[in-house]
Amino acid sequence: MPVVLCYGDSNTHGTTPISRIGQLDRHPPGTRWPDVMAAALDPEAQVIAEGLPGRTTVHDDPVEGGCRNGIAVLPAVLHSHRPIDLMIVMLGTNDLKPRFSVGAFDIARSVERLCLAARAEGVVTDLLIVAPVPVVETGALAEAFAGAEARQAGLAAHLAAVADRIGAGFVEAGAHVAVSPVDGIHWDAASHQAFGAVMAEAVAARLSPPVPDPATPLAPVTLDRAVPAAWADYNGHMNEAHFVSAFSAAADRLLLWAGMDAAAIAAGHSVFTVETHVRYLAEVQIGDRIRVTTRVLQGGTRKFHIWHELFVGETLCATGEQLLLHVDLATRRPANPPQAMAAWLTRIARAHAALPLPEGLGRHVGQPR
Repeated sequence: MPVVLCYGDSNTHGTTPISRIGQLDRHPPGTRWPDVMAAALDPEAQVIAEGLPGRTTVHDDPVEGGCRNGIAVLPAVLHSHRPIDLMIVMLGTNDLKPRFSVGAFDIARSVERLCLAARAEGVVTDLLIVAPVPVVETGALAEAFAGAEARQAGLAAHLAAVADRIGAGFVEAGAHVAVSPVDGIHWDAASHQAFGAVMAEAVAARLSPPVPDPATPLAPVTLDRAVPAAWADYNGHMNEAHFVSAFSAAADRLLLWAGMDAAAIAAGHSVFTVETHVRYLAEVQIGDRIRVTTRVLQGGTRKFHIWHELFVGETLCATGEQLLLHVDLATRRPANPPQAMAAWLTRIARAHAALPLPEGLGRHVGQPR
């Protein structure tokens, strides 16, 4: 049963457009976009709406107070609903209030910080960032959001770049719905209905990405992302440790296809890395788009032996050979994987056996002469 957490502000809460300060009406259950989305998803999916009016990304609110800081309360929220297959983050609107004095670039960086904090808790499998609908300075909330129209310029583009950097999904809400002309912030019922339908499609695709046919003799792409500035070292290129991070993420994607999802981990199944051998063949610069393909050399038993190749364009920049063990998390000892997972890994290993052995496989440490 996949768990989807919707982490947002008043538009995730379902607050109606307001005509006066202090009005706190809410759309009825079934009308709010998380409910609409849930109704359109697989019946087994559990959608949790964690929307709080006034919630910011990372700021304490000196006026409204009341735990509005999204990153401060995040750990408690995440561990209340663990494990979480997909966390949807739609925040940033309240950061536009003049009391916080931040613009689009800093709001996007704050969303990035919050998303990375969510990952660090170890209970979220995947992330989807939603760029909020652009606000309009009108009605009862015009003064509370004075200057917001100018400060929000470029926010969707900045958030799209964040999603690309951290490997999250991305949806631009403003491409599908608009704020109500009543207050310029909140959505009417029709917008909730429309956005819920949009998100149902996006979430379904994120929860069930196309899984490669394990019988196809082709190493699938397991990672495709841009190299963020945080991965740079003092030489100005991608630091050696982040090649390992890239290969680790690629292995996780392959294992997810095999069935190693949040539910499997909660049931006590996981893998531990025993050995990793990385060859650095060409520099990778910050901002480069990297693509990793992964080949299964051995799978279906306790041992999981894989081969990664990291490309920029058509240039092979690094290879990674990994040996992992399937373990029982209760005993922390090697154990056979679940039957369905073992069958999938066995099939893909057999298909990949038809490929030529990769150059460098099993190679010792040393420089070619």
